[in-house]
Amino acid sequence: MGLPQILITIVLIILIIYGLISIFSPRTAWWLSLGWQLKNSEPSHAALIANRVGGVFMVIVAAIMIYWVVNGIL
Repeated sequence: MGLPQILITIVLIILIIYGLISIFSPRTAWWLSLGWQLKNSEPSHAALIANRVGGVFMVIVAAIMIYWVVNGIL
């Protein structure tokens, strides 16, 4: 595994970590992405659900891509 594959794997691991944060703590993920820019605001229920769904999608895609990098497909 060369340097580009290692860097891709590191980026994908970071995406998995952010995806897991989105799944298990969508309010924190909302604050990391948008909440810090706004004053005295709360996320809507739809925004929290969207964060969870996006987190699941992100973890699945990143895990598949890590599998491809480790097995030399990508």
